[in-house]
Amino acid sequence: MATTKKPAKKAADAHKEKGAPRNKKNLIPIGDKDIPVYATPRVSKALDELTEDMTLYHGVRFIQVIEAVYKQGQKDGARNAFGELEKKIKEAQKAIPHRNPGQPKKQK
Repeated sequence: MATTKKPAKKAADAHKEKGAPRNKKNLIPIGDKDIPVYATPRVSKALDELTEDMTLYHGVRFIQVIEAVYKQGQKDGARNAFGELEKKIKEAQKAIPHRNPGQPKKQK
């Protein structure tokens, strides 16, 4: 009789309740506002470390970096989307048989 191994629980799943969302809401204090950022536990911990001793200068620099990453992500996402569309259009064009018109057949 063979025994089966049970998969080991991952460290991130150990504290998560069943059915609970994995992403965690983080509030980043910027001036007089708190900006909510939803992230995985790993990213959440990094955000906590970055915002722990945040001065106004570091806050502005942090926002500049986050905006640059966001804009680059938008550009990359758009580039990927348009690339996929162009690829699918070319596949569709190859699938449709097209013959240039020629001289019609002679009638007898």
